Amino acid sequence: MGKVKLVVDTDGVADDVRAITIAVNHPDVEVLAITTVHGCVSVEQATANVARCLRASGVSKPIYKGAMEPIVGRKSNILSENVLFGKDGLGDRPKEFPEVLKSDFVPTSDEIAATALIRISREHPDATLVCLGPLTNVALALKLDPNFKFAKVFVMGGNYYGIGNVVDMPTVEFNFHGDPDAASVVLRKLADRLTIIPWDLIFLEGSEHEKQVDMDAHLKHDTKVASFVKTATRAPREALGKVGRKYTYCDEIAMCSAIDLKRVARKINYFRVDVELTGSYTRGQVVVDWLDVLWTKDEAGFVAAQGKDQVGKLPFVKFVASCNATVVDTWMNNAVLQKPGPW
Repeated sequence: MGKVKLVVDTDGVADDVRAITIAVNHPDVEVLAITTVHGCVSVEQATANVARCLRASGVSKPIYKGAMEPIVGRKSNILSENVLFGKDGLGDRPKEFPEVLKSDFVPTSDEIAATALIRISREHPDATLVCLGPLTNVALALKLDPNFKFAKVFVMGGNYYGIGNVVDMPTVEFNFHGDPDAASVVLRKLADRLTIIPWDLIFLEGSEHEKQVDMDAHLKHDTKVASFVKTATRAPREALGKVGRKYTYCDEIAMCSAIDLKRVARKINYFRVDVELTGSYTRGQVVVDWLDVLWTKDEAGFVAAQGKDQVGKLPFVKFVASCNATVVDTWMNNAVLQKPGPW
């Protein structure tokens, strides 16, 4: 078997860079490119964080800067995540290894993320797209090219039990809250190749993962990569430590699932879903057709007279409901050690 080809779309904060560190150091993975998007930090800061992450591992990959705000013209969704990740998303320690450079804020190409995604998907139709932030870039690519598609798409985001992590909208997951309209587009257009790692998984299994593995083990290795990851995750580790919790894996689960779903996923659920776009408290929440009655009709399609899309028959979307934290943790340790294969 050849290497797994990945393209990563990210908002570039602590768990994102841990996930990217796994990908760029995995012996069975070829990271083709990384695109950045608004989210927990600005898209400019996300771009710099990715560049810094790659330098920590001593690798070079194309970085394309993407959307600075959601499709609907509101301000970028930078909420109280500063408390968890710091203002720069990596704990506000720019002098620590590798020191932040002015050049980190400059993407490797002037090509914007959405068009880069379209081009790469055409050049590598067998590649997998891994989305770790709001889905604005992917939705824009779908709007620009109706035939845009990767072989597989893995998304960290959303929910199905209404378990959220946004302070003022507690039934909504952060990435989908960051651009609900984009999330709706992606779920409806790419459902047949989509795997979602929802917030429910992290919320319901996180405490068990803390018991199953030593969440700090990968930080204790005497390597430059471990040093960087320790710096990047210091803020969330300290914040969660104050309430007796560990900084468990999140985006890392999505990345590892994209690399080898059979090894990582313990349980998968299939739902017909859409995204709530109008609720005062629920905009961005994933709506599940639990009774299988809403979106099973065949007469879906564009209704020209009304000038809008009718939501009709929707395919099932795959949700990872349980995961093997031991595999994720083993790969995290291997990544900071830059261990050769097999993993």
